[in-house]
Amino acid sequence: MEGAWLDISVPFGEEPSEEGAVAREGLPEGAEAQAEWLKRAAWMGTYVTAPPSLELDLEDTERLPLSATVGKARVLHLDDVDCIRADSLAEYEPRAGERLLLRTRNSQREWWKKPHGEDFVMLSEAAARLLVERQVACVGVDYVSRAGAGFHSESRGVHQLMREAGMWLIEGLDLTEVRVGMHELVCLPLKVKAEWGSPARALVRALRE
Repeated sequence: MEGAWLDISVPFGEEPSEEGAVAREGLPEGAEAQAEWLKRAAWMGTYVTAPPSLELDLEDTERLPLSATVGKARVLHLDDVDCIRADSLAEYEPRAGERLLLRTRNSQREWWKKPHGEDFVMLSEAAARLLVERQVACVGVDYVSRAGAGFHSESRGVHQLMREAGMWLIEGLDLTEVRVGMHELVCLPLKVKAEWGSPARALVRALRE
């Protein structure tokens, strides 16, 4: 029997700030101001970032393949590493077209309630290239690539590398309670026109082997 659904989203409107306080902004008045607020909101909580060919074109549903973020996903536990390296991922034999969710120690620390840190676990460039070479369709991570003053230049490059290769990214996940193995994933970005991505709600449930 399949497991119960788990919400692996970080609450919308929450993201790490420089001082550690949760960043909250109310929706402003006026259509123009609200549009600008939504652009910033694309980085709050859990969100989906699209390949460059879809950037700023999220209203075009014919070009937004929801199958990229809906379907079977494999959860990998990488809780004991300081950086996700290519050799660590190669052991799991990533496959073309699959969706991977990478759980690290980030999930255990409730990162969205703390200041931007310099010690978050991220993908190395070699690991990102491995995922690109294996033609993985979607990767979910338990942190955000945008990290204010704590934003590593390497993290920015890794993020851009995967996007330019046509990979969909789900960022800002809370994978604390998610077990290793196969799951059913439902992650739907809002149908809004926003820079790079859109806020999303993500759910998983374990599948029988």
